[in-house]
Amino acid sequence: MSQSTNGTLGRAKISMTGVLAQSVGFMGPVFSVATLLPLIIGLSATGRGAGIATPVAILIAGLGMFGAGWVIAQYAKRIHLCGSLYEYICDAFGPRIGIVAGWLYYGAMLVLAAATFLALGGLTSSFLFSAFEIDIPWWPIALIFVAIVVAIVIVGVQVSVRAQLALALISSAAVLGFSLYIIARGGLGGHSLSAQPINPFAVPRVDLLYGVLYGINMFIGYESAANLAEETDDPKRHIPRAVLWSLTIVGVYFIISAYAQAVGFGLDADAWKNSVFPLQSLASGTDFGSVGFGNLISVLIILDVLAVTIGVGVAATRGMLAMARAGRLPAPLAALHPRFGTPVVGAAVVGAVAVVFILLVTLTDGFFSRATEQPDVLQPQWTPMFGWMAGFAGTGLAMMYLVVSAAGARGLWNVVNRAKLTIAAAAGILVAAGAVFGAFYQASSPLDTLPWALGIWIAIGAIWSWYVARRARGSAELSSAPDALAAEAD
Repeated sequence: MSQSTNGTLGRAKISMTGVLAQSVGFMGPVFSVATLLPLIIGLSATGRGAGIATPVAILIAGLGMFGAGWVIAQYAKRIHLCGSLYEYICDAFGPRIGIVAGWLYYGAMLVLAAATFLALGGLTSSFLFSAFEIDIPWWPIALIFVAIVVAIVIVGVQVSVRAQLALALISSAAVLGFSLYIIARGGLGGHSLSAQPINPFAVPRVDLLYGVLYGINMFIGYESAANLAEETDDPKRHIPRAVLWSLTIVGVYFIISAYAQAVGFGLDADAWKNSVFPLQSLASGTDFGSVGFGNLISVLIILDVLAVTIGVGVAATRGMLAMARAGRLPAPLAALHPRFGTPVVGAAVVGAVAVVFILLVTLTDGFFSRATEQPDVLQPQWTPMFGWMAGFAGTGLAMMYLVVSAAGARGLWNVVNRAKLTIAAAAGILVAAGAVFGAFYQASSPLDTLPWALGIWIAIGAIWSWYVARRARGSAELSSAPDALAAEAD
């Protein structure tokens, strides 16, 4: 059978570094610091957050996610398939629940990929105008990025992970260096270094809890290295390490960045929160940066979003391939490129979904309301839909962390240390449930529609699972019919 149709990924001999790049690239360290950190501080629909104790909230969120990551790492030592979390849930709860979980997981990834293309187009358009006064609409730029990313995903995983590594490493190193520079300067005015940002009692416990709930979103994507299990030469060793190392490395990076911002704003939580985009505010300000350095940070954020997009594309295409070759998604999704041996149909689906959303937002002028608190000021056209899509995807992935943690408690009970498994699974379930709660509680429009959208998507997945099971039973009955007839003839 030709490589283009058998759905079997060949060993691409990806090293430990390449596998680690997949997880780190998906997590988007710079993009998370630039856009998600303000939510942890308190710039959210609830108006509550960890404030000056944001580094503590990130630490607690990271420890919780490490529990889920430990469960995933134990599964990765035993199941070396590109289906990742979907395969683990099938192992513990059976294919019916596994199909629904995979439907949710990879559906969320498709939406996340499309959302990142909106951000790439919008951020690039804004940068070109602010830095060079070049006015290009966001949507043609987004379409160009779609073509680039789909081509990278099709050409091969080696190219994909190298691109992610280069983009994430360059952008993260610059932001980390900037953070260390702020700390070395002593923060704002040279006298802001303090233990207050790492004191869990510096803010009310409820506010710290909200910070933790939002902080979980910064770690989404760490498990995506498992989607490369069939393309690395030592999956039993590389995948578990990449999952846990990515959580540790990026977690430390987040804490350093958060502490630097806290002292960079002189331990003033209100000023920190009200800056809206604190990383760019510090980079563009005169205390630690300049207009030119602020523009550089804008470019680095765009590069990091590009790394995220590639990572999502790689993970989504491998996952859809795994489900398709098992007969749990349409068979064409298992087709591989005849030359590169990559999921070419899956890559086309990622691109097609992105194009549909780009056109939808463009033709409907944002789809959701662009209104702001200022009557004469509108949000950028792409922003409302991006926020909604990111919320859908992030909540869907958090649900998967919850389910896979529960799956580990069942499926790994007799094969790993039970005390460790109990602690890890409990931590994963608690923090993932908290993330889902944080996404739904007091959500403003249009985010208040997320529970309905996710519920409908899961319901469709349940119907699809029932159909697949019924089709499988029909196939089994047909295959057994000739034997039955032969027995009767005898």
